[in-house]
Amino acid sequence: MKKSIIILSSLLITAVIFSGCNPLTKMVKNAGEVEYKTTPNPLEMHANKVPIDVKVTFPPKYFGKTVKLVITPALVSDYSTSDEISFKTQTVIGEKFEDNYEQISYKEGGSFSFQDTIEYDPKFRASDLELRFQISTQKGKSANITKVKLADGIITTPELVDGGMTIDGGLKRGTVLGQMVSVPVTKPEVRIETESAKLYFDLQKATVKRNELKKEEVVNLEKSIKEASQDPDKELKNIKIASYASPDGPQDLNERLVNERGTNSKKAFDKVLSKEDIEQIKNADFLTTETTPAEDWDGFKKLVEASDMEDKALVLRVLSMYSDPDTREAEIKKLAAVYDNLRKDILPMLRRSEIKFEYQGRAKTDDELKSLASSNPSSLYQEELFYAASISDDASKEAVYKSYTAQYPDDWKGWNNLACVQAEEGNLTDAEANFEKVISLNADNPSALNNLGVIALAKGDLDAAWDYFERAENAGCKSPSLHYNKGVILIKKAQYSSAVAEFGNDSFNKALAQTLAGSNDEAIATLNNLGSSEYGLFYYLKAVTAARADKVDDVIENLKIAITKESSLKDYAKKDAEFLKFVDNSAFRGVIE
Repeated sequence: MKKSIIILSSLLITAVIFSGCNPLTKMVKNAGEVEYKTTPNPLEMHANKVPIDVKVTFPPKYFGKTVKLVITPALVSDYSTSDEISFKTQTVIGEKFEDNYEQISYKEGGSFSFQDTIEYDPKFRASDLELRFQISTQKGKSANITKVKLADGIITTPELVDGGMTIDGGLKRGTVLGQMVSVPVTKPEVRIETESAKLYFDLQKATVKRNELKKEEVVNLEKSIKEASQDPDKELKNIKIASYASPDGPQDLNERLVNERGTNSKKAFDKVLSKEDIEQIKNADFLTTETTPAEDWDGFKKLVEASDMEDKALVLRVLSMYSDPDTREAEIKKLAAVYDNLRKDILPMLRRSEIKFEYQGRAKTDDELKSLASSNPSSLYQEELFYAASISDDASKEAVYKSYTAQYPDDWKGWNNLACVQAEEGNLTDAEANFEKVISLNADNPSALNNLGVIALAKGDLDAAWDYFERAENAGCKSPSLHYNKGVILIKKAQYSSAVAEFGNDSFNKALAQTLAGSNDEAIATLNNLGSSEYGLFYYLKAVTAARADKVDDVIENLKIAITKESSLKDYAKKDAEFLKFVDNSAFRGVIE
């Protein structure tokens, strides 16, 4: 690191003078009287650009009346003097020089200012801003004044924003990513499992037929109840019997049939279970009947809708037009051909009792869920598998989410969280494709829109990223991550005060924005609120804020910690113009050398 020292009086001046009366002689001789000022000094990088604002002041009776002065500003790298970038050439003339440039009075002197901007190149992070001069007369005589070092370059503190995303996201070093919105996952409660079987009855009958009790589904239900009663990981809840009548015949008859079918089904199934050694059936509340409508019009409608019968639209229209059961039945019977089909295929399916067995399994531990998610994902129900994916180890997390999306391809949450994992692993291509999959399943999904903005930001397309973030906000995204991401873009665009307003919770990049916005004390407070960090760059920013506060001891202390955690920061600090004022401090040099 070179300290910025500009001593105009010690300029080395060389000239080629073709005449003793040449008006250039005095200008060459008195060149040290010219004053130069550049703002800022050291130079600064903002929005990946380096601006200069230079003012040159000439004393009275200095600038020859027939002289032209050409100034070439150039940035020369400290890494290699062969690397330099030239700014726009600037020209001023004496009051009698015939040309259209800005004039400087011989008698009164004067000043002129110029501004220019170049794209930032990391090769010039440590550099000098130099001015080169050439003076000539209208008649072609010329002289060269050697270069002047005008300023040091370049403060590049805004570029810490990328490392800030790593710190704020708790990402592995080298991963630069904005904050994504994943679907929050909590451990699901153990759900109630249900198994069932149906007993069918003849028209206007309530007697349970023997062959109904021998059906495979009833035998399997009996077996499941017995096995569950012997399984310590299952808790039997209840058996409920719901009975129904078809909506044909008198309502009072149907009401009686519903009650009798329920009573008879309970007795029949109770007798079946009594053959097994099941402790729970001794409880009178374990096997019960449910109250149901006298006529199952809801079931009737569902069966008609699911059927391929002709003219089913007519039947459904009658149901929509009339709510009175007797009127419905009368109108449907008027559709003679249709009613024959109903009597044969639909109505018998409604004369039934449904036996529903409910039990609850034991809650699986997290380790059990993770193991099953990797070895046998289909054995977990949907909520369990989704939770297992969220708690899986980094090495298997992506694979478990892929299992989830394979089993539940229409659930956008799985695709979203899978893509978040892929993005954090650096697989932006697959992540982007899967976020787009979310949009195809759930248009204008706020989470996916934010996350697509993060992908665009990672690719360096700030305009596309901002558009996604705006769309996410308009779609109702309330996540602090969205505003964090907008704050990052505003830092990159050098809109520092606006960036501070976007950041909510304390973070590295909030402190960075505060620093760049000129609120250094607030930045120090934010960093102190964050406590400690595993990242060296966190302490590096603390050193920068201390430098701006002229607290040399804090600069040294935090740089030591930063370099201990990340040794590469030593070379970075050596070339950082933030620390120019401390280059003569031996304790400071002991840290960076």
